[in-house]
Amino acid sequence: MGVNGRDVDRSLYTPPGPRSAVPPGHKGALHTGAGGLVYGDGSWDLTVFVTDLQVERTLRVKGDVHIGGVMIKLVDSLDIAMDWSDHAIWWPTRNIWLDKTRWTLDQYSVNADTVIHFTPMHKTLRIQLPDLRYVDCTVDFSVKTFNAGVVMCRELGLRHPEELSLCKPLDSEHLKQNYQEVMMRRRPAAPTKEVHSGERIDTNTFVSQNGTLRSPNSQTPTSTLRTPKAQRHSPQGTLQNGNYSPYSNGHSYVTGRPLTPQGPTVEEMGLAMSPPATPEAKQTLLKPKSLEQRARMNVGWLDSSLSIMEQGVREFDTLHLRYKYYSFYDLNPKYDANRINQIFEQARWQILNEEIDCTEEEMMLFAALQLQVAMQANVPQPAADEDETDDVDEELKKLQMTLEGGLGQGWNSVTEDPTMSDYLQYFKTGDCTPCSCILRPKRFTLKSYKRMYFVCKNLYLLAYKSKDSGELLFSVPLKGCEVTPMVN
Repeated sequence: MGVNGRDVDRSLYTPPGPRSAVPPGHKGALHTGAGGLVYGDGSWDLTVFVTDLQVERTLRVKGDVHIGGVMIKLVDSLDIAMDWSDHAIWWPTRNIWLDKTRWTLDQYSVNADTVIHFTPMHKTLRIQLPDLRYVDCTVDFSVKTFNAGVVMCRELGLRHPEELSLCKPLDSEHLKQNYQEVMMRRRPAAPTKEVHSGERIDTNTFVSQNGTLRSPNSQTPTSTLRTPKAQRHSPQGTLQNGNYSPYSNGHSYVTGRPLTPQGPTVEEMGLAMSPPATPEAKQTLLKPKSLEQRARMNVGWLDSSLSIMEQGVREFDTLHLRYKYYSFYDLNPKYDANRINQIFEQARWQILNEEIDCTEEEMMLFAALQLQVAMQANVPQPAADEDETDDVDEELKKLQMTLEGGLGQGWNSVTEDPTMSDYLQYFKTGDCTPCSCILRPKRFTLKSYKRMYFVCKNLYLLAYKSKDSGELLFSVPLKGCEVTPMVN
């Protein structure tokens, strides 16, 4: 723009608004109305909170600096030798990841009033499996929920991860009224750097406003953005002496598993067998009493097109892994022992909690199957042979047997002639010739049918007195003969 015919650099332009006094040591710096510090050369101070170290750094940047350059400048200012490759920038106010490292700060609309977090992308989640077992999984919070579920199912040994989805745990209060009405009655938490208090971009209405998915009486670790590190303490001692950071919400640092009984781990007992459900897991079960309450149970599903972090989930939170659609593809007992057991366990608990509709006969059938499963679980199962042929070899064997003329019950090779044998009734005339010994009886005769054992082989019909008799009575050549039905 021009002033008195002269061009003025836009980087020196400061938005209008009340300005405060310039702090000592900041020559040529101006304060905007919102508190951001902008220098005369167009640069400004960007506040970055490092969640691993619980420290805050202030970087002097410009709007044309890309996100990758901001991370490099931050790591250089920290001067700590550690692996930062898994870290990314999270913007709590906008509830988004700044994952496009080539984008500039101006493209993301980051200004001097913005506070961003430098946090790990992989965090620990407490996952409840379909058999109500709890496992601790390391999940990527920066990718889409569907992609994170695919990686999680691969680590758990469950095929076809598209059948499963993550959902947030509900309580009985969520079944009585809609979730939005429930949250309106609750007092929102005070906004902090870890908790977002503005408008969310999440399309799912089930987003916790206090940044946690736990009930107030839960004994599990609280929601933080910190990743556990073994035998490492905060350099400022803020995690030990009670002088907590203002961004940690006063939460202590917990690195271990929850204190509640967990039962055997996945390493101790595979997913093909399920231990008894713990009392804590049984307390999370809900029993809907109407069709409306069953419909409200679907509010907890996460949006597969958004990341886990964008949907209000934080580190050490609890999520449920469930089969969402009851359409299962390619169930193979040879490869899907874990998958079949998890489907069975989810169906069992849903029937007991009346989450799905079924008749009494179907319940009894399922109970009978459950009894057989429990009885066979204590019986040693035959181990699969190491040299067991695969499906292709089995199909080739079946094809070979089919080409040989059957399934191996009639003959052993293609060189052996097929035979047919049975007891038949026949009538023999007085002048029996090889071609006319079996005829229809004449009317008004004293002769009747006789019963003999016949064998059809090599185009000959062989007659025996009985099946065990080896004496051939006569034979009839069948070459050129035709079989016609007897019409009365």
